[in-house]
Amino acid sequence: MEVLKALNFDVWTFILMAINLLIVIGFLYKFLYQPVGRILAEREQRIAGSLEEAQKAREEASALLAKYEEQISNAKNEAQEIISRATKLGESMKEQILAEAREEAGKTLARAKAEIEGEKAKALAEIRGEIAGMVIMAAGKVIERELSPKDHEKLLKEFVAGVGEVQ
Repeated sequence: MEVLKALNFDVWTFILMAINLLIVIGFLYKFLYQPVGRILAEREQRIAGSLEEAQKAREEASALLAKYEEQISNAKNEAQEIISRATKLGESMKEQILAEAREEAGKTLARAKAEIEGEKAKALAEIRGEIAGMVIMAAGKVIERELSPKDHEKLLKEFVAGVGEVQ
């Protein structure tokens, strides 16, 4: 105890200081530690909630990305299908147009051939008539007499029949 007296140690002062310290600790615990703890707990909950929301948002974004990628894939497939159908339609229209053009060319060629045949027959008929007239004139000069219209017609028919057989 002498050591305590040498240090000026008073038990009552120590007890009062201890009580004073306990009161300050109690006060700090009640008015500082609990509110700060509550604030920290609330902050921790907000951060946890924000992390959960961020995770949900990330999952939703992933789902939307997958959905959009699927839609893009479907759109590409649909576009390819449309292009394929348009190509097939174009090919069929091309074939149809070519067939119609061939048919029209065939008809035009047939008309031209028929027209040529008609003109040929007409020209041959004119030539036969002219030759028949010349032959009759030549025959008339050879015979040196005039043919009657009846004789003229008879000779003409015989000549035309003979020319027709030659061809």
